[in-house]
Amino acid sequence: MLSSTEIKRLALEVGFDACGVAEADALTDEEYPLRQWLAKGWNGGLGYMERNVDMRMDPRLLVPGARSVICCVSAYPPPEPGCTDGVAAYARHREYHQVVKEMLFALKARLGIEGKCCCDTVPISDKHWAARAGLGWIGRHTLLVTPQWGSWVNLGEVVTNEECDAYDKSIAGRCTDCQLCVEACPNHAIGEKMIDVRRCTAYYTTHHRRDIPPGVDAHGYTLGCDLCQLACPFNKMTVINQ
Repeated sequence: MLSSTEIKRLALEVGFDACGVAEADALTDEEYPLRQWLAKGWNGGLGYMERNVDMRMDPRLLVPGARSVICCVSAYPPPEPGCTDGVAAYARHREYHQVVKEMLFALKARLGIEGKCCCDTVPISDKHWAARAGLGWIGRHTLLVTPQWGSWVNLGEVVTNEECDAYDKSIAGRCTDCQLCVEACPNHAIGEKMIDVRRCTAYYTTHHRRDIPPGVDAHGYTLGCDLCQLACPFNKMTVINQ
């Protein structure tokens, strides 16, 4: 049986900023409204999100016999004040997929376990599992908000069939009635814990880039978009050593 304390100690040693452990059972539709999002057609051209829906909700379908989801946070610096180069903060410093995956594999090796290392490209919801593991909550902009670093974080998991001696509990969301992220989006892309990607600048400027249709304001961004994050009070209070 894995020690929760040891997992977290080793996660920090390999370079993560925080770690939590959740029991591997299915996410609820309330936690992760994936089916509702797809029914609205808000996934736009992201057809791959229509595949493996059950697996995205239940890690036991990704890793048969899974018992634990080890969730890790890697914080990155927010954009510097006045920066106008049109590049979102997550893309400024490193190729996070590679960095996070390397740390996940290092953590798995240190623990001496078998498991699936996940970071963005595997059919599992990184942010919703991080929320389940008590690392933060899902903000109105649909991103994970951590108490320490706001939403300026990259996420990854190790899904394993090893049992843990203790599991973390989710924490209550702290967004209350704040609407600042909703109001900051010039395209009105933010719904109730869901994003209409057809109205989202980042959808058009990230990965497989698409022509920006009339009526969508890119607000000067050429890669990603930080507008909803910049408006978030928890991000404004965030201080990261750069």
